[in-house]
Formats: sequence, structure tokens, C-alpha cells
Amino acid sequence: MGKLKHILNNRKGDAFIFILILVFFILTLSAILIEYFRMESLYQQVEYVLQRGVNSSVENAMLDEYRRDGNARMDSALAKDTIYTYFHENMELDTALNKYAGEQWVYQLEIKGIDATDDPPRLTLDGALKTRSIFSFLTGDVRLPFSISSVNNRIEEGGS
Repeated sequence: MGKLKHILNNRKGDAFIFILILVFFILTLSAILIEYFRMESLYQQVEYVLQRGVNSSVENAMLDEYRRDGNARMDSALAKDTIYTYFHENMELDTALNKYAGEQWVYQLEIKGIDATDDPPRLTLDGALKTRSIFSFLTGDVRLPFSISSVNNRIEEGGS
């Protein structure tokens, strides 16, 4: 503490440089925190929308003729087609799965795999969310991996 007091009392201008360094450090830390929370919020929003899409794809692909007998089965091909339709219509992604806000690119979905099983009905979506920082000094792409799965095996006895 004695050195800090000596620097602040010094009349040579060292205190001014010290304060500039301190302000720069605080601003840099603030920018990093803001960017981290922006990316975390984007990731959570996309993950939520993807979870809704996976759930609705499974529900849409369920085979009703098996529900009456108390079995859960789905059409895997229909579920895969439905999730891609969801990407384009509901999430408003282009054919390369890019999301734009007006003319500005926001993110891209990189789908590594879509696994679907008929019995039990399950759709698993593996991939990554690719985005960029809003700050020009932070270059490069950031990939945030995700694995989203939906399982629909709740069957009421008697198929009501």
C-alpha cells in the first residue's frame, strides 16, 4: 500500500500513467465479460429453439397407429425431414444453415450428425454453433458444441 500511495503522490506524472493502465485494464476486462455473456445468451437461445425443434420433429413423426396399441414408434426419415424444415421455416436459416439479422451474419449451425431411432422414438442432434465476436480485435470463429436429444416414450394404457 505504501508504494501505491507513493505513486499517487509522485509529481513526475507516474500517477497519470498508472491510472491510464488501470482504466485500460478495467475496460478490457469489461469488454471480455460483455462478450462472454453475449455468446452465452446466444448459445442458450439457440439451444432452446433447437430443443423445441427436436421435440416437435419427434412428435410430428410419431406413428399414431401404434399409439392405439400402447406402443411408441416413429418414422425416422420423417423426423429428419421435419427438423430441416424447422431450421428453414421457424429458425429462418438459409440452405447453409446460416442465420442473418437483416444483412448481418449472426451464426451458423454445423450439424455433425442426426441420429433417429424408431423404437424407442428418439432423435439426437449433434453439432456446433459457429459465431464471431462483435469486437474487431477478437478475430476468428468461436464454436460452441451442442448435443440435443428428444425421447418420446410416454404411452397411456389403452391408447386414449
